Amino acid sequence: MDDFRWASFLLAAVLIELTPGPNMGYLALVSARRGWGAGLLTVLGVTLGLGAHMLAAAAGLSQLAVAQPALYQGLRWGGVLYLLWLAWESWRSRESSAELPDLSTGDWRDVRRGFVTNVLNPKALIFYVAVLPSFAPQQTETPLGDFLLLGTLHLSVAVVIHLGLVALGARAYGWVAKADRAPQVQAAFALGLVAVAGWVAWSTRGG
Repeated sequence: MDDFRWASFLLAAVLIELTPGPNMGYLALVSARRGWGAGLLTVLGVTLGLGAHMLAAAAGLSQLAVAQPALYQGLRWGGVLYLLWLAWESWRSRESSAELPDLSTGDWRDVRRGFVTNVLNPKALIFYVAVLPSFAPQQTETPLGDFLLLGTLHLSVAVVIHLGLVALGARAYGWVAKADRAPQVQAAFALGLVAVAGWVAWSTRGG
């Protein structure tokens, strides 16, 4: 691939990752509520979810999902409902939260949640089916290799931006991690997830 194509794709990847979406909202909320540890593990889960989308697209499975409206809508609404379930889980636990976890807290459930949230993210599906292939060379001896190289570049961009979001969210952790604020923070986190779910439903309605 020529330098111009690489640079153009890099710019597109940065702009797409900076566009408000479920990853941006979810990572900021998790980091503000539970600190660096949970934020970093959520980034790992989100990255694994993006990697799953990349491999599915390389195998042709994502194109099948986009071509079948029922499959696409199932993925879309599955993501919305999963975010709403996480919101309900947080809302229910607000009364039992005497205090928020320590800054270093995080467990593998954060990886799972980040992974599922992103696997059910239709915007990631569309990126790997429609956007990324448009930057791949039309005539090449290694089309799969070029696709995976572009996908890996996108994953790298996503990790850097997501870590930045975690850093910004974690800056608020010192304020929110107070025992007397825990129920309010839990409730705010739940409402934030509802807002993210609503954004996903609205922004992907034309898919």
